[in-house]
Amino acid sequence: MDRASLAGFRLTATLMPLLAAGSAAGQEDGAFDRTPRDCIVVQSIDDTDAIDDQNIIFRMRGDKVYRNHLPRKCPGLERENRFAYETRSSRLCSIDTITVLEDFGVGFRPGFTCRLGEFVPLSPAEIEELEFREDGEAGQSGIETSSVEGEGAESDEGEVEAAGEGSPADATPAEPPAAEN
Repeated sequence: MDRASLAGFRLTATLMPLLAAGSAAGQEDGAFDRTPRDCIVVQSIDDTDAIDDQNIIFRMRGDKVYRNHLPRKCPGLERENRFAYETRSSRLCSIDTITVLEDFGVGFRPGFTCRLGEFVPLSPAEIEELEFREDGEAGQSGIETSSVEGEGAESDEGEVEAAGEGSPADATPAEPPAAEN
């Protein structure tokens, strides 16, 4: 082997472990653990938000966010966005139940009681999407589309315009039909 080839071999042999370590670190940063949790620690719950009658967002201290998809719809959950739970330990688990608290004028009364599901961690992108929706802004997946209608839509509009050209004041009243005896 000549000197140039030997130097290239040494350089390649030296850089390969560094490149492999760098790509492994990049994969670790990009990987997000979506493993559902059966329980969360009650003292770590910072905020909750019922996004509909079957999904609750649990915001935890330390920037972790979980979505809990209830096995069945829980009527009134989204509307009231308020619920109570009772635990036998310091953890809220998928086997526990929540009770919707309904506004009752001067206080609250218990509404439907529903079982929780698993707590699924949300990625930073999913959290950002949720925040866009909460602020009333459309996020990346919040773009709504609709199909474009063909020529039939244009002719319908023309008919509406033609019908709307005359005002009721311009129209002559129709004579009532003659009564038959």
